Amino acid sequence: MRTDDVSGWGRGEFEMTCSHMDNSGSVDLLYAVRHGQSTANVAFAADELIESDDMTIELTELGERQAVAVGRWLVSLEADQLPELVLCSPYLRAVQTWQLAEQELRAANRTLPCHHIDQRLYDRSRGQLKHLPPAAVRDRFPDEPAKEARDPLGYRPPGGESFKDVAERLRGVVSDLRAEHRHRRVLIVAHDAVVLFLRQILENLTDTAVLALAEEGLAGNGSITSWQRTADGYQLLTYDQRTHLPET
Repeated sequence: MRTDDVSGWGRGEFEMTCSHMDNSGSVDLLYAVRHGQSTANVAFAADELIESDDMTIELTELGERQAVAVGRWLVSLEADQLPELVLCSPYLRAVQTWQLAEQELRAANRTLPCHHIDQRLYDRSRGQLKHLPPAAVRDRFPDEPAKEARDPLGYRPPGGESFKDVAERLRGVVSDLRAEHRHRRVLIVAHDAVVLFLRQILENLTDTAVLALAEEGLAGNGSITSWQRTADGYQLLTYDQRTHLPET
């Protein structure tokens, strides 16, 4: 089921010319999808180290099926609910997720959205702690867990970025969306940290509220989160929706 057209995913070939009219209105509906299960997700859950470049980590077979399920969910939407623009993380697992979902739209003869890789939507960089499970972090970097515990959102791993850094780059994405007047419905395909801090920015959540959300559990692979624009900003419609996903 693997998509066979990802060779240009990092070079702008993933983009398409926009045919939507300017000044059509503000973004009314915003969807965010976390990529399907990746090989790194499986390794981390098994407390195993994976040696790989973050940008080239692929979907597992289950991750591919989750991406197809996202596509079928999109096919089920009414025309006035379908995204007109897709913004995708540059990481391969996110690009594969969108391409498999797009194949479902294409097969159903649904109108395809414009799509664009946004470099600001990459996953949080963990620097030297990249792909290390908690036990390995404690073994190799014994001082780091305590540093993170003291400031979970502001902590920067060696050579990496903090969650506040993630939020800062996402503010630029949200600012662009608020100024968007070609596409009224936008889908973001990215990562759990991106979904979490989109919630903070769009819903004006405090750091305390964000930490509480993270404690309850981050958005799952292939899950859907959505917001509706209101007079006061954006209101959450769904968070971490998984009812469309295969069980195994």
